[in-house]
Amino acid sequence: MSEPEDILAYINDEHRHYGLQQVSQANSLSYFLPLLHELFNGAEAKTKVVFTILHELMTDDRVQWTRAELDEKCHWVRERQWAYLLQRMTYVGWLEFYRESGSYMISDKGETLMRLLSRFSMGAELVENEGAAVAEIEFSLLLSATDVSDRLRFLRNRLQKHISRAETALESQSAYLILEIYGQLKSAYRWAEQTRTTLDHIDPDDDDTETWNGIRDIHDYLSRLHELISEMQLRLQIIQRQQIDIAQYGLTQLDFDNFLVNQSVESLSDLIRPHLQKIPHSFLAIEAHVFEEARDIFEREAGEEVPVRDWDTDVQEGEETGESEPAVELEAFTSALQRAPTSWASAQSVLAGADWSNAAYRMSLLTLLADRDARFDTGERSNDPVVNLPVDVVFSEDKPLIAVEVNDETWQMTPGELRRRTPTPGATSGT
Repeated sequence: MSEPEDILAYINDEHRHYGLQQVSQANSLSYFLPLLHELFNGAEAKTKVVFTILHELMTDDRVQWTRAELDEKCHWVRERQWAYLLQRMTYVGWLEFYRESGSYMISDKGETLMRLLSRFSMGAELVENEGAAVAEIEFSLLLSATDVSDRLRFLRNRLQKHISRAETALESQSAYLILEIYGQLKSAYRWAEQTRTTLDHIDPDDDDTETWNGIRDIHDYLSRLHELISEMQLRLQIIQRQQIDIAQYGLTQLDFDNFLVNQSVESLSDLIRPHLQKIPHSFLAIEAHVFEEARDIFEREAGEEVPVRDWDTDVQEGEETGESEPAVELEAFTSALQRAPTSWASAQSVLAGADWSNAAYRMSLLTLLADRDARFDTGERSNDPVVNLPVDVVFSEDKPLIAVEVNDETWQMTPGELRRRTPTPGATSGT
């Protein structure tokens, strides 16, 4: 029997035998493919409607319906659309029609699929819940299925991902990352005891090395996970002791980090917005920078300094050599701004042609100039050559993004304009 051409189209001719052997493991999917294809093919809206209809039928008190009863149950669907969906669901096998009684039932195949697919309604909770991986092993044991070793690999690899992320967070010494990963690890380890109990119920043959290795690896990874959680707890305690109390409420910087790390970029932008005269498009928002800016605002609003606990950072300053490296890019950018026209012109002119890192640096300075009145108090940093550049900069809040050529690449930026003006009296011109 010849292999389907559509499968052979994906397989390298040099490895045809191996490829066909591997793909043959998925042949059993063909049993469910017509139903899955009907559910997921087409617009997202159609998938949601069909899924909702099937879910309502699965949870109904009846298991058999006449056409009139189905029409009444799905009265919320447009009549024309409902007739089409009912025809399709019956044709592909989600529903079965019994001519003798003139009634419909969910097919056994469809019922089995819906029991599995209904879990998708958990959304992100299903992804973040380790209990699902443990339940898969228990499910295979209940069915006496032959895929227990595969399920063990799935769980082993998931634990390995947690460990890799935790080790990266600890190496970074970032309170932000440690807090984020610590929460994930605690959630994962919550299932450790249940996982070990489930593994104890697996009774593989003595020569089944794959399954034995999978069980041993999971036990080892669970132990390593426990070690990392303990290490993270200790690291967080050290960070907590090192942080300085802020304001009169005993809040430490770690408290603020913990709050900010759980906020979305949109929430952080809303926090910053009242403190800026103009802000660039969200395309230019870098999450780490927004995080630091929000932290700075907290510190600025803390008010008058209060006595803080003693803490010796033991930081040694390097020796001064008496030589300083010239700020080449800053000087080039300042020079370009000083050549700007006195009438309003596009800010794109001082960004085009630079490489991406310099263009991003120039954009950050332009946004600083745009909101300097709101950012700096009167007289503050009066000698700063950048803050006092004789240039006005504004960014649009409602115009669409425009294309900018940067190092032979096209990028999108918020439309902005600039113009050269006479420096304010007493201000030092940038050089």
